[in-house]
Amino acid sequence: MPIRGGQIINIAGMTPVDDPEYRYKMPAVFGKIEGSGNGIKTALPNITDVGLSLHRQPGEVAKFFGTELGAQTRYSAETDRAIVNGAHTDQVLQDLINRYVEKFVLCPNCRLPETDYKIKSECIYHRCAACGAKDMVDMQHKLCNYILAEDKKAKKEAKKNGGKVRAMETILLNCWTA
Repeated sequence: MPIRGGQIINIAGMTPVDDPEYRYKMPAVFGKIEGSGNGIKTALPNITDVGLSLHRQPGEVAKFFGTELGAQTRYSAETDRAIVNGAHTDQVLQDLINRYVEKFVLCPNCRLPETDYKIKSECIYHRCAACGAKDMVDMQHKLCNYILAEDKKAKKEAKKNGGKVRAMETILLNCWTA
């Protein structure tokens, strides 16, 4: 059964969870193709909702699309939408979200989406709030460079503002207030 935009689905990664009472849900990602010819692009109007349900920044989710599709991406917090260059179907976008969830959101131990990033000496770790596991993310993925750069920006911002708040908490706080 095809997944349509606006539909609420389970956060499951590559292996589907068919439980209708599953606690962890997210909106299905959908794209709107804009333009034609050489300037064709796909707008993602619900990227903020998807990012919030995964407890990740919408810019990070959009950047994952760019790294996996080999396309340029832009995220604008003012308009609450992301742009991915090229024409991409909803099914391709949903498959990529499932891959993102598998690699960067689900705990490798308990398979629940209760993880936060813990960055220590240029390495990104999953820290699971459900089972307490701490495992390293695949550092070979290009998205890790973006995550580390955003963490450095947040640390610099926190240092400028007094240094009381940890960097990733600042990022997540910005994500929730946007």
